Amino acid sequence: MNEAIDPVAYDTLWSGQWDDMRVYGPMARHSRRLMRSLTRDLSPQSILDVGCGEGSLLKALAGDHPGAALGGIELSDNALHLARRTLPGAAFSALDVASTKLPQAFDLVVSADVVEHIDDDVAALRNMTAMTNPGGHVVVATLQGRMREFERGIGHVRNYATGELQDKMTAAGLVVERVVEWGWPLYSPLYRDLLDTMDNRGTGGKFGLGRKLICHALYALFMVNRSAKGDYIFVRAHKPEAEPGPK
Repeated sequence: MNEAIDPVAYDTLWSGQWDDMRVYGPMARHSRRLMRSLTRDLSPQSILDVGCGEGSLLKALAGDHPGAALGGIELSDNALHLARRTLPGAAFSALDVASTKLPQAFDLVVSADVVEHIDDDVAALRNMTAMTNPGGHVVVATLQGRMREFERGIGHVRNYATGELQDKMTAAGLVVERVVEWGWPLYSPLYRDLLDTMDNRGTGGKFGLGRKLICHALYALFMVNRSAKGDYIFVRAHKPEAEPGPK
């Protein structure tokens, strides 16, 4: 059985190891691009990022939806420190979404690269639903297909089977609207297999000019990946409007 990453080890990764990767890394940038494309037609008055990390996704969405109230939840104190510097006007909380939820609800709830790390992902999805206003939207991004060894090493407890995430989001009370399966062929299988042979080396730490240029080139190269075929999956769903009460 795969084991989720230790919380102390996870917090340490946000002390200089993952900071630049989440900002400049080609996959993090494409994740933000695809999240924005799936939410740009919405008009949320409030946005919550579940597993917000250093805040780069929430910042990108805030640019598309000026005036929206912003919130983020995260396990890592180090990540929350970075997020508060990135978005000083947002409300951030230390919270484990698998076991608890915020008392307030939001029009748009997003979560990227999180549920694959959570043992009880169904409980996490139910809490995301509970933190969504009726008629609001939830967008979840994660990996499906064969798990690589380096992914086990960073705490993946699963990669999803085809249709599994959609089924679990439906079971959590959501209505699936759109599915994007992105990344074939350059990201997956080719880039993921390359990272596996390298044991994920070269993706962490401080990025100098050279690595930033490489990341920029990879980002441009990955634009040829297909959005109808791939292992990086984005599911957009909405929470049904409340049923009218008896007259």
